Amino acid sequence: MENIIKKKIFLIVAIWIYWWTRLHNLEALAVFLDEAAHIWWARLVWEIQPFHAASDGRLFNIIWTSLFWPFNSSLWIARASTIMVTVIGFITTISIAYQLHSKQASIISGILYVLLPYISFFERMYLADPYMSTCSILLLWSSTKLSYKPYLLKNKIIVGMTIAAGMLSKISFVVFLPVPFIAAAILNRSDKKHFIASAHAYILGIILLTPVIIILKFIGNSDMGIDLLYKKTSIRPIDMWQQAITSAPILWNYFTTLFTPSVWYGGLILIPLAIWKHTRVSIYIGITILIGLVAVIITTNPGFLEARFILPYATQMVILMSMGIATAWKSWQSMTKNFNFLLVTIFGISLYPAYQFITISWNEPHQLQLPDRDKWEYVTGWPSGYGFQEIAKYYQQSPENILLITLDLGGQQRLNTYLPPNSPITPVWTPPDKLESYLNTINNKNYVIIIDSPKDNATVNELNINLSTILEFPRPNKGSSLIITKIQKKPY
Repeated sequence: MENIIKKKIFLIVAIWIYWWTRLHNLEALAVFLDEAAHIWWARLVWEIQPFHAASDGRLFNIIWTSLFWPFNSSLWIARASTIMVTVIGFITTISIAYQLHSKQASIISGILYVLLPYISFFERMYLADPYMSTCSILLLWSSTKLSYKPYLLKNKIIVGMTIAAGMLSKISFVVFLPVPFIAAAILNRSDKKHFIASAHAYILGIILLTPVIIILKFIGNSDMGIDLLYKKTSIRPIDMWQQAITSAPILWNYFTTLFTPSVWYGGLILIPLAIWKHTRVSIYIGITILIGLVAVIITTNPGFLEARFILPYATQMVILMSMGIATAWKSWQSMTKNFNFLLVTIFGISLYPAYQFITISWNEPHQLQLPDRDKWEYVTGWPSGYGFQEIAKYYQQSPENILLITLDLGGQQRLNTYLPPNSPITPVWTPPDKLESYLNTINNKNYVIIIDSPKDNATVNELNINLSTILEFPRPNKGSSLIITKIQKKPY
C-alpha cells in the first residue's frame, strides 16, 4: 500500500513538473507557418469543413483542437491542447521504462523527457508530430502489454485504437505498424497466440479506420496525404542510396544539437550496457527505432527532412538511454558514497545545457541554439511568425478599420492567429499577379500591403508597381523582415 502511494505521489509530481515546463509562457515563440495553417483548419471545422488537413496526411490534431473553440487566444489554445495529449506520451514513457527495466529507469526517463530540447521544443508547438510521437509511444507500451497478456481483450482494443489514432495523426505513422508483431516476436519468442492477438488488434484498427477513410475519400475528396508523401519521398534504389548519404549527417546533427552533445554522446555510450544486461527489451525498442530511422534516411528527400519528423524516435531513444543509465547506476551502486555522488553530479552537469535551453525558450526563444534549418524556419526566415505578431499588435491599437494584404495564404493565416474574432483589422491575401485588380475592388478602403523580404522581392519587382514603405518589422538577427507598404500613385 505504501509503495502504491509513493508511486502515485511520484507520478503527480512528475506530471505537475511536466505541465509547468510545457505551459509556462507558452506563446513566447512566434507562431510558425504550419501552426497557423493548422489553427486555420481547426477553425474551419466549425464551418463544417473538417477535411482540409487530411490532404496533408493529418487529422487528429485538427479535430482535437477544434473542440476547444480556437478563436480567442487561438495560439495558446492550440499549443495547450497539444500538451493535453503529449502528457499521455510522457506518462507512458515513464511506464515503459518502469515496466521493462526498473524504477531508476523510469525516474531517469522522466527527467530526460522533461528537459531534452528535442522533446520540449516541439511539444510546445502546435504540430502533428507531437501527436504522432505520443501515439508511437502508446503503441510501444500497448504492444508490450499485449505480448505479455495476449488473452486480455482490453490490450487488443488499446493496440487497435492506438493504430487508428496514429494513422490519423500523421500518415508517416505507417512505419510503426509492425510494432505489435515485433513485440510478439522478440518479447515472447514468437509464440503463435501472440501473433494471433496482434492480428486481432490490426483488424480492429482497420475497422476503426475504414469509415473515416470512406468519408475522407468520397465526401471530403481527400487523398489522405498520399500525394504529399510521394512528393517528399522516393523509393527508387538510386535515389535511396543518395538520400541516405545526404540524410544521415543531417539526422546526426539534429540529434547532437537537440539532445545536447553531453546527453547524446553519454547516452549512446551507455546504450550497449542496456543491451548487454537487458537484451530482449533493449532490442525490441532498438529495432523499432532503427526501422523508422532507416526508412526516414533512405526514402526522404533531404530537402524535406525536418528535425520535427524525428521526434517519435527521440522519445523512444529516451527510453533506451534511461535503461542504459539505470543499468550503469545499478552496476556502480555498490561503490562508495563519494563515487555515487560524483556520478549524480556528472549526470546533473550533463543536463545543464538542456535546462538552459528550456529557460531560454520561456523568455527569449529567438536566442535558442537550434540546427540551422530550424533556426531559419522558426525564427529568422519567412516561415517564422516573427513580424506578424508585431504587425497585428501595432494595428490593433489603431481605431481605424484596415485591410492587411499579404501575398500568400500563410501570411494571412499567421496574422489571423494573433487577431481576435470581429477585429476591425482584416487580413486578406491575394496572388501577386492579381494585386492591382484586387485593389480596384476594395472601394477605397484603408489598406496596407505586407511584403515579406527578401522572399517577395523578385515577385514585387516583376509587377512594376511603385511601393512606398511605411514601416518595417525585422525578424530576429535581421534574417528577413516584413515591410508595410502602399502603392504610390503616379504623378500626372
